[in-house]
Amino acid sequence: MGKVFDAIVLGLYPLIVLIGLTYLNVRWTAVLVLALLGRRIIAAILADRTTSAIVLVQMLSMAAIIAAAGISESELLLRFTPFLISLTFLAQFGLSLRGTPIIERFARLKRPDLPPDHVVYCRKLTKAWLAVLLGNSVLVLTAAFVESSTLWAVLVGPVSYTYWGTFIAVEFVFRKWRFQEFDPKSTIDRLLKPILGRDSAP
Repeated sequence: MGKVFDAIVLGLYPLIVLIGLTYLNVRWTAVLVLALLGRRIIAAILADRTTSAIVLVQMLSMAAIIAAAGISESELLLRFTPFLISLTFLAQFGLSLRGTPIIERFARLKRPDLPPDHVVYCRKLTKAWLAVLLGNSVLVLTAAFVESSTLWAVLVGPVSYTYWGTFIAVEFVFRKWRFQEFDPKSTIDRLLKPILGRDSAP
């Protein structure tokens, strides 16, 4: 439940900041965001896992910028936080290419005996995600400097999430076509097989 709460807070960050700036001020908005992020920071500190180090660095960096925004009453610093998050993901995906790509790690959680062609695909997909994350970084950085707080929230929220979601959807469909692996228990796979399945083509 805690992870779901954290995901909701991060996902709604632009809306939370927009509401805070509309009805409060920069300082109290920063306090509100820090309070919402506090649970995740404590959890990352207490967790004894390698992945927690990445999360901890991300959350502490966010907390530092948000605290600085509150102290200096800088709206720009509040807007800068999504760019920092995007950079941490970019670094995480990029550094993973030195060893086992992060997409391969995720894939092996579901399928430990990953075939060689899937391993190659996972490395290529990790590189593709790097390009997507780079594009998102440019988007949210540019958005930080727009004049309207509402426009910033739209760019960093709906526009950015649609950008990510479109890539995820396109990659999913391409992967199904590429490997022809359709789970009969999955409703989506059953719908896609007649369309993408090579053996079902006339």
